[in-house]
Amino acid sequence: MPDGTCRIKKGEKRPIYGAASVNSGTLTISGQPTCTLTDSTGTVVTGLSAVNVTGYDAGAVASFNVWYDLDTLSPTVLAAGWYTLVFKVSALGSDGIARVLEPSVSVQVIDPGE
Repeated sequence: MPDGTCRIKKGEKRPIYGAASVNSGTLTISGQPTCTLTDSTGTVVTGLSAVNVTGYDAGAVASFNVWYDLDTLSPTVLAAGWYTLVFKVSALGSDGIARVLEPSVSVQVIDPGE
């Protein structure tokens, strides 16, 4: 189940945010986070598989954000409908444990003409 939901109009480009946190201590993102967009059937959208995120919170934090500037026209024109954007983030906890976190966001692309 996705961690959040957002809407974006066809023709728009805007950041989609994913977030994760720990109950105690901090996390420091290590390496370059990526994200993958799938359609409502679970099929990966062409050109949007394991792409580098646009940005992420750096340093040791209790909760962090990662984001991707989703363009509904490039590299693939997105049809109106539901998609899931899954971020993949490697992080080192202040407890010394390495983690891989995968926050996800349900994205609804809407056609403003409908």
